[in-house]
Amino acid sequence: MDIGLLKVFQAVAKEGSISKAAQSLSYVQSNVTARIQQLEQELKTPLFYRHSRGITLTSAGQTLLEYTVRIFKLLEEAQQAVLDSPVPKGTIMIGSDTTAAVRLPVILSAYRSCYPDVEVQLQICRPADLIEAVLQHTVHGAFLDGPVDHPEIVQELVINEQLGLIIPDSMGYEGLHSVQGQTLLMLNAECLYRMRLEAWLREDGLKLGKVMEFGTMEGLMACVRAGIGYAVLPVSYFKRMNITQGISCHPFPDRYAEVPTVFIRRRDLYMTSAFREFIEVVKVHLPEAVCSDELSASASRAADAGK
Repeated sequence: MDIGLLKVFQAVAKEGSISKAAQSLSYVQSNVTARIQQLEQELKTPLFYRHSRGITLTSAGQTLLEYTVRIFKLLEEAQQAVLDSPVPKGTIMIGSDTTAAVRLPVILSAYRSCYPDVEVQLQICRPADLIEAVLQHTVHGAFLDGPVDHPEIVQELVINEQLGLIIPDSMGYEGLHSVQGQTLLMLNAECLYRMRLEAWLREDGLKLGKVMEFGTMEGLMACVRAGIGYAVLPVSYFKRMNITQGISCHPFPDRYAEVPTVFIRRRDLYMTSAFREFIEVVKVHLPEAVCSDELSASASRAADAGK
């Protein structure tokens, strides 16, 4: 099977159109069509469904695409392994969810001062998207709420965050009953923070009220300040916001407070010197970070708190 054929196949699968793939590859359309036909003949199975709106992958085509992505990633890693230098350089791609990102400036600043020849690209998105980005090699590693249970993922680090209720002064706070019937404001309505809050509420015979989801932390916090509702965030995040008026933070009880933030990567990822040194910088600048062999104990505590 020729690498050139796989390159054309991947382009057609991505574009969903022979003509668009030809444009992206700077090929004539007949050349792309011929190469796809050649590949299908070699494999003795159709790879695409042809229809009036374009083309879509067959089940066999989807399987081949998954292997094609892995093949090109291995080729890229082979090149990295040959060209990798003991002195970090090149590019690393790091992902983070919104709340974990509050810890990144000090890490990125320290890393850049040590390794100015490395470009760090940052992607901020939801935990589920970060896991997929790691699996698809879109990012080298990512910070997110954990633990993450996946056979292809290694959890390098864990930071134990402590949760707090972020309450507007207009709402007042006289214990957990203060949020009964109030609107919970969240970035991700299905996250672990909500699960911890619901467990705490159940213990006191209370129920969660309405939930309002936001796309950005700025929008969420603006609505908390306006008294629209309350939020659940790490206490460390609240402290870094340095808010002195209008909002207060009330820590969760110890049995529900701890939430691990993990740093994940693919198990089969080739570790360039630039990426290895990034992990070392994280360890130095996050004193509470622990190694992966200590993660299981933290995971057990997290699971017990969610029951």
